[in-house]
Amino acid sequence: MRVMASRSVTVLGGGNTAFAAAARLTLRGFPVTLYEIPAFQETLDPVKKSGVIRLLGVAEQGTAQVRCTADIEEALGASDLVLLIVPAYAHRAFAEVSAPHLRPGQTVVLMPGTLGTLEWARILREAGAVGVTLAEVDTAPYICRKTAPDTATIWGVVASLGLGVLPATETERVREKIAPLFPGVTVYQDAMACGLSSANPVVHPAGVLLNAGRIEYSRGEFYFYEEGVSESVAKVIMQVDAERLAIG
Repeated sequence: MRVMASRSVTVLGGGNTAFAAAARLTLRGFPVTLYEIPAFQETLDPVKKSGVIRLLGVAEQGTAQVRCTADIEEALGASDLVLLIVPAYAHRAFAEVSAPHLRPGQTVVLMPGTLGTLEWARILREAGAVGVTLAEVDTAPYICRKTAPDTATIWGVVASLGLGVLPATETERVREKIAPLFPGVTVYQDAMACGLSSANPVVHPAGVLLNAGRIEYSRGEFYFYEEGVSESVAKVIMQVDAERLAIG
């Protein structure tokens, strides 16, 4: 079922999952504005030239007409729902550029968050931004990759995203807001529980560090789970997970 055109979405980020989400949501009837920080706006150049993102894989397939911009005021002005889809180390940069332009009533969802809502909350508070609801999910919505500068391929769709909201009193409202975009959303009691339930900080750092030579040699053509999670790597991942559980 297609959705009303008024259900617009702003996607912050220009990487693999941001491209996949922007294309898939567009093909499902959501008008999307895609934003990247000016220092990295070259990632949007192929889309600006063609006007489209091509989506391949197991989800919707087709050519998605996506509006692109490196103007944060324009991007945040396009929708009340903002999806931040970048690696955790980029959370702060996007929070700092967004804070002066966010308005009361907007909702920002970090996908995934890995406790990034706490950092965003501090930055927004220091900037005097009020009335903004923050949320995060416990993993990225897709297993995907850019397979060309203007093309994303989705190999897997996460069946159930876990959602944590700050403040937690807004949980049901946010769930209802993003459920049409990502069916099967479940909720945690709060954003802290969501962040501590994320597998990415447990699995990815250990796997990347222990395969650093292979990744550098391949110049990025590395398939993490297929090539990198050997029995020895899995043992380290389980030890890191034990630390996560102890913190929890």
